[in-house]
Amino acid sequence: MKVNLLFALPLSLLLLVACNDDKVTEVTTTKQENTDMQTGANTNNTAKDGAFSFNSFSLDVDYGINDSFEVDYEVENNVVEASIEDRANTKFEGNDAYSQLAPIFKSFMFTSASTDQEIITEVLAAFKLDENYHEFEADIHFSDGSIKEFKVKK
Repeated sequence: MKVNLLFALPLSLLLLVACNDDKVTEVTTTKQENTDMQTGANTNNTAKDGAFSFNSFSLDVDYGINDSFEVDYEVENNVVEASIEDRANTKFEGNDAYSQLAPIFKSFMFTSASTDQEIITEVLAAFKLDENYHEFEADIHFSDGSIKEFKVKK
């Protein structure tokens, strides 16, 4: 009986992990961020209704055939989804993606009033991406309801 339990528990955990998709189950914030969100303070680019100044962030930077960098982040109905596919085609989803994206998103200083070029420059620097892209496509839905969507080809 103990032998079956020893094999059943790890197998159950493996199945639970394998079934996980891009939904984030652990959103960690600091005590200060929680206070800022409750009081409506907008420090470090957080918004009173979320962790960042946007509810949705989609990025696709193409460098050539089978060479791109993609990020998808969305908060809808209090459900956070996050995914990253780097230039080596390594995919991160859910908590793994969110843990990489959160510090980068917190560093963003751009707003819905920023120019496309200002956003491109800041995003490339934050993700440490090469400026020699073929196409840069972004779709950002800000917490204030504004949308910034653009595609730039070189």
